[in-house]
Amino acid sequence: MKKIHVFILIIVSSMTSAFGQVHEYLENTTNEYESMFLTLCDNNYYIFGFRVDYMDIFHEKIISDGFYKQNHNDTIVLNDQVNGYELVFIKDQNNDLHAIKGFCFMDNLKLIDKGYSQGVYDSSYYVFDPNHSLDNLLNEREKYRNQTALRDFQPGVYEIVHQSDNQLIINVNKTYSYPSKDKPLSEGTWKREGNLLIFSDKCLGEFFTAFIEDDYIIVKHLFYFSKNEKFQIFPE
Repeated sequence: MKKIHVFILIIVSSMTSAFGQVHEYLENTTNEYESMFLTLCDNNYYIFGFRVDYMDIFHEKIISDGFYKQNHNDTIVLNDQVNGYELVFIKDQNNDLHAIKGFCFMDNLKLIDKGYSQGVYDSSYYVFDPNHSLDNLLNEREKYRNQTALRDFQPGVYEIVHQSDNQLIINVNKTYSYPSKDKPLSEGTWKREGNLLIFSDKCLGEFFTAFIEDDYIIVKHLFYFSKNEKFQIFPE
């Protein structure tokens, strides 16, 4: 199998620290150092991802961010501002959150209410390039979907050259997987329309897309923490 260069293009942002009140929720887990977290900011902005907090080590891997709304029946709907999908939680009598719609790794996820605190997340923390908005992404998708001159594409294991734990596995049988050390962050099926690849998470539905170019593909957009990296396809 020949090698193909792959580029991941993800949201471009500039970050500035700003302090504001946030509402914190942490995963109900036996691992006291690693957990999923949800931060609800005072301006209806949310951040959802994984957190490591051990002694002097603090690290967050953001999966999704955008804006949220709370409905009258105690459901909280998170609207991812880049891909357009929804994550849905419902509150119980203790104000803890239970995931009722999301990725498969969120199955039976419970987030414990940790209350309000001062945090670095608010309206001025993330400033997004409007060129990477959902509207622009939808327009780009249509452009590649309607192309009639089909470019060469083959399934395989796509991997960042110097980061072998970051893979996108595209199988011949129309399935895919984006693995992590514990469980896949996303897995499901893919299809091709013109020079557009559409990836549908088996729990969430249509999730992200990739554009087929000559000898490489551009993945737009996967997770927030993904960076503009050069990928290669490796023979099995």
